[in-house]
Amino acid sequence: MMNLIQKFLSKDRSNKSHIRKNFIAHFYSQPEHLWIANSQAKAHFDKLFAHLPAGLLESMMSQTPVVFVPNQDLQNSLTSASMFSNTIVVFPEFQKLLDSNKKSAVAYLAHELAFVLYELEGKPGESLMAEVEADKFVSDIGLTFELEELLLMLDETIEKRLRLTYLTINHFKDL
Repeated sequence: MMNLIQKFLSKDRSNKSHIRKNFIAHFYSQPEHLWIANSQAKAHFDKLFAHLPAGLLESMMSQTPVVFVPNQDLQNSLTSASMFSNTIVVFPEFQKLLDSNKKSAVAYLAHELAFVLYELEGKPGESLMAEVEADKFVSDIGLTFELEELLLMLDETIEKRLRLTYLTINHFKDL
């Protein structure tokens, strides 16, 4: 399993707060993200950005821009977002989650972002393992309990149980 987070961690320990500030300004200035500005979702996005490594934020500004588009705005946004190949569609059930104050919302955002990043790595594989790898990324950035809450909210399936098992194994392996 590839460790995605290590790709973006830097050995340079200098202050990277300027990268984080620049990324946040850049992200919210995108027309596709105007829906976020005046909603509860902004707090979840802010928490996500606080957890992401500066190297990843820098990459998302230049090499791999990602847009989050609500399902209902998809048609309008795709015309202006056609330059972005990495569009994350926020479906109504997850829009409700983002509009809530549940901590699992930030895990949802991190998981979707990681899933797109793994696809960009061109790692073909089984979809369940791609989900598990994205879950590992979410856990690696410090959102294990939020991810567990998200998984427990999902319908009962074998996939959900396997993902919870992998999450537990990954979490306790590092203790």
